[in-house]
Amino acid sequence: MRTATLALLAGLATTAFQLRDTLQAALSSITADELRAHVQFLSHDLLEGRAPATRGGELAALYIATQFARAGLEPVKGSYFQEVPVVGITADKGNLSLEFEARGRSMPARYPADAVIWTAAEEPAADVAGELVFVGYGARAPEYRWDDFKGRDLGGKILLVLVNDPPAPPEEPALFGGRAMTYYGRWTYKFEEAERQGAAGALLLHTRDGAGYPWSVVESSWGGEQFALPREPGAPPALALEGWIQREFARRLLVEAGHSLEELYVLAARRDFRPIATGITVHARIPSRIRHLQTANVAGLLPGQDPERRDEIVVYTAHYDHLGIGTAVSGDSIYNGAYDNASGVGLLLEVADAFAHLSPRPDRSVLFLATAAEEAGLLGAAYYVQQPLFPIPRTMANINIDGANLWGETRDVVALGAERSTLGRIAETRARQLGLRLTPDRAPEKGFFFRSDHFPFARAGVPALYLEHGLEFKGRPAGWGLQLMERYDAERYHQPSDEFDAGADLGGAIQQARLAFLVGYDVAQARNGPEWYDGSEFKAVRDRSLRRRAR
Repeated sequence: MRTATLALLAGLATTAFQLRDTLQAALSSITADELRAHVQFLSHDLLEGRAPATRGGELAALYIATQFARAGLEPVKGSYFQEVPVVGITADKGNLSLEFEARGRSMPARYPADAVIWTAAEEPAADVAGELVFVGYGARAPEYRWDDFKGRDLGGKILLVLVNDPPAPPEEPALFGGRAMTYYGRWTYKFEEAERQGAAGALLLHTRDGAGYPWSVVESSWGGEQFALPREPGAPPALALEGWIQREFARRLLVEAGHSLEELYVLAARRDFRPIATGITVHARIPSRIRHLQTANVAGLLPGQDPERRDEIVVYTAHYDHLGIGTAVSGDSIYNGAYDNASGVGLLLEVADAFAHLSPRPDRSVLFLATAAEEAGLLGAAYYVQQPLFPIPRTMANINIDGANLWGETRDVVALGAERSTLGRIAETRARQLGLRLTPDRAPEKGFFFRSDHFPFARAGVPALYLEHGLEFKGRPAGWGLQLMERYDAERYHQPSDEFDAGADLGGAIQQARLAFLVGYDVAQARNGPEWYDGSEFKAVRDRSLRRRAR
């Protein structure tokens, strides 16, 4: 791997590491005033939270396309829009019910205090009845010699699943990534695996530490319309019941059936764990409104100048959707999503404009992709990977931005995935040049690498990097940045209070944008593309993809 890394770095011409006049002009085009204007517009109340397939979402997409055109980016296949079909399912919260029966006693769950549920089935009223089976962490991971199902027939059952990964014991510190979450710990995986097991439903047991966010985020994120891509032919039937239940409610329910939640946690941490029939029967009815809709990714292309490499693509992504209009909090029902992710889209537009200032253009082409329906499960990015505008084997790298720094300059920067591919070496070199230090993921146990739009690209084998801002803020005491983000997670994440402050200090966002520009520029100019390191779960996928390209 040392040879591959040296070959990559050798391919980066010396001039690419020096801020030449053309790069200086591009970097200077990234300004706080322009970024502020983008974020103010995209997070304005008039856009009503930019939910997929809404007027506000369409206005945001039109604005982005207009800015791409203004910067001189070209449409792809005649359009700046890639239509993304989605299915929208809205549970009738006033008429749904979730009830548990244990030892002859009925225990109804209050919505949303005890449970938040919905259905993935395209039915006007999903009626579900089945036995509740505890399946531990719900993971089937051959590479870790772990299988929570042990061949048990779970057809028609309702699975009770713990979030996050099984804990790594002292004698096996690297199990499931150690402290860092793997994809097996993500809520999306839990539902996917429940489908593969033939279950009728799955309920995730919420804890703040395990999920990485408080119950209020469950209410805001899953309390409204749920979106999904149309199901592919041959896919397992959709789960009739999906949802989260509060830990304390689950504990009381299990006690009623003669179980101890604490003891179940202990059993679930063992390789020899087997599914446990709880003796609890679940009854759920979920009336829903079904809609088949179109949203859209927004794509703008800067063609490369090298005839031999212009058909190779570097992709920047940032999602423009948010949660729309939802449950009012303190009288405000518009979930503006200023930080998440109007700020990231504003930064994407500034990077696109910087590339448009380059003369000559880079050798490879650069695609700027504002993705739809990220909050619904990375749907826009997933659809792009299924139906790419440019072949995945010719997609050299993905650089993703989800949250731009709105609080001032930092001394550090975070590049999620830096340890997985040679993209990390490029980011580290460029960060140092900008006076920044590359620091590790602040909370690897929360699985941020699996929670944004670079992940579908990574799963398809494309080397990917998620550029986050740092937490060591200049002029602030030690720990201030971490406390800031903890407060954001607790009070503003997926809440109406995620609004833009017109007086925000965007110096840190400018640092972030310049680093994102330089990393993509280096990939666009390098002789060889980035590579996954040996041991990465995505390397084999990439190798297969490149072999198909070579045929």
